[in-house]
Amino acid sequence: LLRKTVERRAESINVIQGKLRFQQNGKQIVGGFSRNPDGYCWAKLFADYMQKTYPCEVINNACTGTDIGVIIQNFDALVSDEDDLILCMIGTNNRHQFFCQGSKHTREEHMDAFYKRIPELYERFRNAGKTVIFMANIPASEQNECDGTDYWRIIHMNDINDLYKRASEEYHFPFISLYDLFTEYCRENSVVLDTMLADGLHPNDEGYRVMFELLKKTFHI
Repeated sequence: LLRKTVERRAESINVIQGKLRFQQNGKQIVGGFSRNPDGYCWAKLFADYMQKTYPCEVINNACTGTDIGVIIQNFDALVSDEDDLILCMIGTNNRHQFFCQGSKHTREEHMDAFYKRIPELYERFRNAGKTVIFMANIPASEQNECDGTDYWRIIHMNDINDLYKRASEEYHFPFISLYDLFTEYCRENSVVLDTMLADGLHPNDEGYRVMFELLKKTFHI
């Protein structure tokens, strides 16, 4: 889908996702979020490669620490009329519930709440006439999947992955599981997951490189 799209005509590709290893010294995106023109991440590698290889512009609209609700609330600021194709990877920060947010959800309640937001966001893209490819993020470390000092970790990265798969089948939108691809890469190459992570969640340089290479292979670009 991506290759056919960019080969057809000059395109604008928008990358929307949660936190990356940012140097937020670029143009403002929305609120307190700025672009990452200099930092090393898969989206920067992807943008540089695509713009050198195809007649397209890639806009990195990734914002730090966001969840799917933030994307929906700021949709009009994050999505431009010029965007032809959008890659959207969001959900990592929907795993938890802060203590200050009231009584602890059950696992089923928390999963249901997140699942309902996926078609809500998808409908926003559809109503705006945009082609979107959703992506599930890579696995996190065992320690990162535990409760924090101010939140319960109610669901996990594999749950986010599974919920996107379910929604993709139900609502018929394109979906890429970087969770599955990254897991398979580590297994096939006898790589320990934690050696690809900088802090148990965000990839280190090698982890970002592998994410980029997996996407290149998936998109056949």
